[in-house]
Amino acid sequence: MMFEIRNIDLRKVPGNDFIKFLRIEIPQRKGHGLLRFGRVRYALNGEHDEQENGLPMDLGKGTFTATFEDEELKELGEISREDLEKTLQKAAVEIIKIVRKELGQEPDTASILRRILKDYPYLVYDEYSEPPDVLKCRVTKPKSPRDVEDIFEIANRLRIATGENYIVAYGGNSGPGDNLDEVWTRFSLRRFDFQEAKSK
Repeated sequence: MMFEIRNIDLRKVPGNDFIKFLRIEIPQRKGHGLLRFGRVRYALNGEHDEQENGLPMDLGKGTFTATFEDEELKELGEISREDLEKTLQKAAVEIIKIVRKELGQEPDTASILRRILKDYPYLVYDEYSEPPDVLKCRVTKPKSPRDVEDIFEIANRLRIATGENYIVAYGGNSGPGDNLDEVWTRFSLRRFDFQEAKSK
């Protein structure tokens, strides 16, 4: 099976003193379009020379599937593992935006959210949503155990998968003595740019 490599420039992706993103290579099968995996090429420590090993990336999930080994991390100097991972997470979001723009692809946010919700059986996608700008979810049964942290985890997973930032709002029928974090029955995720546009 014949493959071609499509290269997309990543030099506008914010890096820092220890890593500079150069481009992403995405294999393409003749007659079948692009694969969902790519390899991000980069330079280290302010140098312009591209490193031999790239970082593999899952374009469907919007995440790197591998990171630096401990020996490679030592070459970066004073950078900690935590700072490295934060940099890679932020870069992944920007890389997905660039790739989708370059390929003319808009993420199907409703389908992505439905897939995420499969990991939270007590929640369901609300068909009164207005994708991609406003996405709504609700609790399936009034007495279902729930965790408010799940809402923010879902918003973060959606952000990683789509490259979009979301503002969280949640609520429900609550009385004066109720803790809203324990009795909420619905929540919405509003695209940050949409929220800004509405307020102007």
